[in-house]
Amino acid sequence: MTGRILDVTAHTTFDYLEVQAIGNGWIDETVGVLDVESPRGKRTVTFGLESDPADLHHIEHHAESVTLTPDQARSLAEELREAASAAERGDAMSSRRR
Repeated sequence: MTGRILDVTAHTTFDYLEVQAIGNGWIDETVGVLDVESPRGKRTVTFGLESDPADLHHIEHHAESVTLTPDQARSLAEELREAASAAERGDAMSSRRR
């Protein structure tokens, strides 16, 4: 993945995950990088996602970033644990938010 926007190192959380960019009537499938960090001096957790631009035909090269509070990060971690357990059992799981 050339021309990366995210700072990707040997310590990146996940490198080369399957990524889909989905729009109205189209889907671009590519690989991407996902990184999770807690920047020094800030009381936040940041998720960064960057898709390889080589296979993006409908959007320009960019990275997405989500900033969470520590409580939000813990809630997400719990949701991920529950979703992983459901996936291992072959069960469906969707967000409990309505």
